[in-house]
Amino acid sequence: MKWVKNVIIAAAILAAGLLISKTLGSMSTKEEIQEDLQKLQVTVFSADLDTIELPLTIYGKLNAAQRTDLLAEVSGTFKSGKHPFEEGTSFLQGETIIGLDDSEARANTMSVKGNFINALLAILPDLAQDYPLDYDRFKAYYDQCNLQSALNPLPQAEGKLEKFLIARGIQGAYFQSKSAEERLSKFSIKAPFNGVVANVNVKPGNLISPGRPLGTFINMNTYELRSAVSLGYADQLVIGQKVTFTSPDVSGSWSGKITRIAPVVDGASQSVSVVVTLQGNKLREGMYLTGQIKGVEVMNALRLPASMVFDNSYVFAIERDSVLAKVSVEVVEWLDNEVIVRGIGPGTMLVNEPSLKAASGLVVTPVK
Repeated sequence: MKWVKNVIIAAAILAAGLLISKTLGSMSTKEEIQEDLQKLQVTVFSADLDTIELPLTIYGKLNAAQRTDLLAEVSGTFKSGKHPFEEGTSFLQGETIIGLDDSEARANTMSVKGNFINALLAILPDLAQDYPLDYDRFKAYYDQCNLQSALNPLPQAEGKLEKFLIARGIQGAYFQSKSAEERLSKFSIKAPFNGVVANVNVKPGNLISPGRPLGTFINMNTYELRSAVSLGYADQLVIGQKVTFTSPDVSGSWSGKITRIAPVVDGASQSVSVVVTLQGNKLREGMYLTGQIKGVEVMNALRLPASMVFDNSYVFAIERDSVLAKVSVEVVEWLDNEVIVRGIGPGTMLVNEPSLKAASGLVVTPVK
């Protein structure tokens, strides 16, 4: 009977130990649950979708809207002109930028024109006799011809008179003279607009050959900036749309307008090229500017703090029974401290800056 008593005592002790262990384990679990619930309290708000005006950002480098590369069409020695051909030198429209030694070409032009004037003089008596009605016109044309001035167009001739002039070599001599004048004009390169020399490739005394790049001439009053805009916003761009620019290196801001929109899409980047024209002080060719295009709207979008978005395309939302869920969103644009997203259903309860320990599938305590 003694061993039965010992068994009963041992069973009682074991039962008491199991009861104490279960009680302590239950208390620990409650404390952990209470601690977890306290950590997973999250602030939430309802997604209120709206049409948001997007400050569309573009970047680019300034280039002069009027720009010409100066090339030699004839050969000759480069000689100094009224103004030095150096970087930064300004020229008015029509002024000579570059002059080449044209003494040989000028002498040849004078010779050819002299032959033409002499041939014209030789036919005047025949014109007076055979074409008296046209004589006065050709006599007046002959009187105003000289070697120093460019030839004016020949008086109009038709029918037999035209054939007479061709047979006597007048037409051929005239066009030879005009060809010589045209070649002579190429020894002097004149400014096509008011501008400044941007860069120089030659110096006085250099022997210039045809096709040689001489320099670059630009207009510093108007500039263009070319940039790319995502295809998704291309339909909202219009000619004349305002763009505001700033520079990271120069103080101030400048206003421009879209002047051209490319009709084709870049296949690699799926973007559309736009050109903006702008003017202003402190602008220089080669400057990099940042621009904001106004008037671009995003439909059914939401503006969120940037800290809410993780892995570049996800946010936390609350589903039924207060379950935390990882929701994919379409990021439209990253701003300084905010992000504009789409793809969220209206009224979705979003978690505002969730805890670092938050994970999809956890039961949380929403706090509005």
